[in-house]
Amino acid sequence: MNDQCPTCRHYRALREQAKQAGDYSKATDYEVLRRRHPTHAVYVPRQAGGRRV
Repeated sequence: MNDQCPTCRHYRALREQAKQAGDYSKATDYEVLRRRHPTHAVYVPRQAGGRRV
């Protein structure tokens, strides 16, 4: 992913905080926001069954 983008780094930090607090729903929300961020040049495809490759 884009390690240079400040927004992506912010979402990643928030995701880790949520995971450490045990709020996996919020952690997932932050991951979705990070992956949908418009400056991403990398598309992360899904596998059958909804799992990421």
